[in-house]
Amino acid sequence: MLIAGYDAEAKKALSDVVTASGAAAYDVGGLARAAELEALGFLQIALAASGQIGWTNGFALYQ
Repeated sequence: MLIAGYDAEAKKALSDVVTASGAAAYDVGGLARAAELEALGFLQIALAASGQIGWTNGFALYQ
């Protein structure tokens, strides 16, 4: 999960919940990064609406 925000404690708390669920959490910086995250979400919706991917598909980070 990509996490953006200015509150370090809140980001840490969310990161702990995400990692406890077995997923990975990535701190992408301050709240200014939210625009990029929203654009990524819009791209996913546009691809699903056009039938190029399913509504349950998504993007992933690989290390």
